[in-house]
Amino acid sequence: MNYDESQQLILGLVLAVMIFGVSLELRVAQFASVLRRPLPVLAGLFGQCLILPWATLLVTLLVDLHPGLELGLLLVACCPGGNLSNVMTHLARGNVALSMSMTALSSLLALVLLPLNFALTSSLNPEASVYLAGRLQDLHVDQGSIVVSLVFLLGLPLLLGMLVGNLFPRLAEKVMPWFKRFALLAFAVFVVGAVAGNWRMFVANLGLVFFIVVLHNLSAIVLGWLMAKLARQDGANLRAMVIEISMHNSGLALGLIFAQFGAEPNMALVAAFWGTWHLVSGGLLVLFWRKRPLPVREEALPCVS
Repeated sequence: MNYDESQQLILGLVLAVMIFGVSLELRVAQFASVLRRPLPVLAGLFGQCLILPWATLLVTLLVDLHPGLELGLLLVACCPGGNLSNVMTHLARGNVALSMSMTALSSLLALVLLPLNFALTSSLNPEASVYLAGRLQDLHVDQGSIVVSLVFLLGLPLLLGMLVGNLFPRLAEKVMPWFKRFALLAFAVFVVGAVAGNWRMFVANLGLVFFIVVLHNLSAIVLGWLMAKLARQDGANLRAMVIEISMHNSGLALGLIFAQFGAEPNMALVAAFWGTWHLVSGGLLVLFWRKRPLPVREEALPCVS
């Protein structure tokens, strides 16, 4: 893809602002609710942070795809949940507190698990490992730089957002909508510009990439349902777990691809398609669940204001 250092800087700043704006909503009380009733959160995180990345590795070993596509699937699978899953959960009448707790914890765990999972799974895929090693050698980028990017793109904005949100809640409530609108609009403009600059390649790969992304996302939806059933969760908790596990922070994946992997086109296409399709699949889940009644007696995490 056409991408230069100035665009990398802009995307990094946009991602940081997005995470900071989302983090303004997080409260310490939400983590206290997780400690009181941790089973659905632990089950969801286990499926999202461990099972999905390694199940994706198994699939990439069985199919014959371009190594860049396989690396893109692995990277997206290793990414934490996206903040839009909280909105989808609300619309689907799911447990928003559970969704936000999973988003927050998966984002914190991603500081360690994302580079670890991606390094291990990509190294165990022979073709992808060789392809990745060649690109890293050309770019003179090591795995340590990925961790540094995660700290500045994810960790620091997350901690600062939580600090402001918890110490100055009224201020956070006023500025939070503006942060979200600016970040989402700027990121959308950036992605549209990147796609427009590579439109021929985008169209040429539309069929294959779209097909594998839809199947990958569908597998995440099924995994969310299975983890909820194994944890004996139903109703609002099940809806939150399914949506959370099937919606990943593809924006973070795209940022890392541009910043760390030279905007590798196949990886970027997977992340870009994921960022669009999981909104569609999430919307379909909302339509499916919206008018369906919840159980009268529901074991769900209490909502935290």
